[in-house]
Amino acid sequence: MSHRVEVMSLVNSVRRIRLFIVDPQPLIAAALQHFFQASEDFNVIETAQHVRLTMLRTIRPDVVLLAREHGSNDICDSITAAKDALPATKICILSCHTHPEMVRRVLDAGASGYAVKDIAPTELTSAVRAVAQGRTYVDARVEGFARRPGTSTRRQNQLNSLSERETEIVMLIAQGRSNREISGSLGLSEKTVKNHISRIFGKLHITARTQAVVHAIKTGIA
Repeated sequence: MSHRVEVMSLVNSVRRIRLFIVDPQPLIAAALQHFFQASEDFNVIETAQHVRLTMLRTIRPDVVLLAREHGSNDICDSITAAKDALPATKICILSCHTHPEMVRRVLDAGASGYAVKDIAPTELTSAVRAVAQGRTYVDARVEGFARRPGTSTRRQNQLNSLSERETEIVMLIAQGRSNREISGSLGLSEKTVKNHISRIFGKLHITARTQAVVHAIKTGIA
């Protein structure tokens, strides 16, 4: 019986998302650690005030929750360095900024998620889960800034070389939807969705879903 309990415990631990929390304020980092640790989905393996590559390589987290404060202009350098050290590790930015240009910068640098600091607790856990699953998350309040007032539909179409169906799929990707969710939303098979995404990547000359999100923000279709 005890052996069975040990096996189940091991399975549960494997399923938990290994989370590394980086926040320049120790009190905030501790609060985030307490919050995530209370969930069965997460295992907070470390907290720190800065990204240290030696520590990152040692603990090998699934997701780094990286806070950005006013004046921390090296955020993109930190993201790039972290992705170079551990390409498989996902990075979710927690920021007080809502400017779309900041989102473009961090996604281009290699981040997979961007959440605003006053986000609802349940939405934050959803964001980190999405990132851990290989999806892209961008706070909806930031996406709202991407569409510039007065930008005409014709101008958006000129910027966006995709078909109507491909545009719909990019919009859903920008919302953090998986292929299965896109399939259900549009009434398509997952194979068809994958084929569309392959064509989208080819048209846009990209190789990752995060780059599709950047395109969506730049063209105002997100």
